[in-house]
Amino acid sequence: MIEPKRLAGYLKKFRITGKPFLAFQIEPSSRCQLKCLMCPRTVFPDEWVNGDMPLPAYRNISRYFHLVEYVHLQGWGEPLLHPELPAMVAIAKAERCEVSLTTNGALLTRNMSEELIKKRLDTIVVSIAGAARETHEDIRRGSHFEQIIDNIRALAGLKLEMRSKTPRIVLSFLMTKTNISELPDAVGLAKDMGGNEFLAANLDYIPIQALDDLKVFSPDKEDPQAGMHIDAARTRAREIRLPFRSYPLRMEEVTMCEMDPLRIVFISFDGCLSPCVYLNLPKRGLISRIFCGVRDSMQKVCFGSIAENDFMEIWNSEEYRNFRGFYARRMAVNREAFDFIDTLQSKNDLTAVFEKQDILFRENPLPAVCQTCYKAYSI
Repeated sequence: MIEPKRLAGYLKKFRITGKPFLAFQIEPSSRCQLKCLMCPRTVFPDEWVNGDMPLPAYRNISRYFHLVEYVHLQGWGEPLLHPELPAMVAIAKAERCEVSLTTNGALLTRNMSEELIKKRLDTIVVSIAGAARETHEDIRRGSHFEQIIDNIRALAGLKLEMRSKTPRIVLSFLMTKTNISELPDAVGLAKDMGGNEFLAANLDYIPIQALDDLKVFSPDKEDPQAGMHIDAARTRAREIRLPFRSYPLRMEEVTMCEMDPLRIVFISFDGCLSPCVYLNLPKRGLISRIFCGVRDSMQKVCFGSIAENDFMEIWNSEEYRNFRGFYARRMAVNREAFDFIDTLQSKNDLTAVFEKQDILFRENPLPAVCQTCYKAYSI
């Protein structure tokens, strides 16, 4: 249930802006040199399909970059493993897109950092899993914590040397039960390294039951201990003037998740178009996930490949339009619920709003493949 005071925020967040597409999330590579504890690549090594997106295929996609606000270079692999990654950034920037990428930081050498600055990358998100070496390396296995810290510091230093405000450096901290106590210290470390922003993220895709106990969020209530660490981290961030954002600790169904299937497209390394990265893992067989303690399995969602069809032909296909129709209807009823608030004689009596909202959501459910995805519940 979405609280009425948040409805306006959702409408503003998903408002229509100048370009028809908010973002293309593109997977440069499904390969990775690490074996992170929670990654499906580690969990399903025999089923994983490794590969890089050919640069000609990327150029083919770039014919539509003029319709896109943002290009985010990240999927299930490490983008810096792609030999043409700087060229990918340059191609998107040439079309006046804002460009970002997410990396594990291991390959963020001085030469790579210099190239990304020269190519005018807007934002780089570096993933960490602790404020101490042992904690981080126990989760992000194969990673060397001190090396990553040094790489981030070097990037921040190069920005100063080259008199560049970009890329904006965002530290993304994966919250688990084993590391959340280090969250406040990680905020201080991020500032010390030259970070520009800090994000506390949830373990939002859980491939097997053995990893379920790592998550810090809950279906019905916040963990007080976890909440205390987040509050301390937020206070620390405020003190050192570091922008801080954390994901909720309690599940709450949203009208449309932040992946925004109406305006965001995920394109895997092999050219497959999907609504989001969670519906398109580069593995053979079914996609399995644990949702609220229960195992679910589903087929990969791919509406077509750019290797065989034109992008807009796939986007406008009946099957893809039907999928988006679920979210278009939910956005419409969200506005209806928002308008219903204005008809109340007393804004303090919200029972009618909650009842109206529940009815609208029951009549317009999430697509079946999204009902067991934590992103659909604000996580």
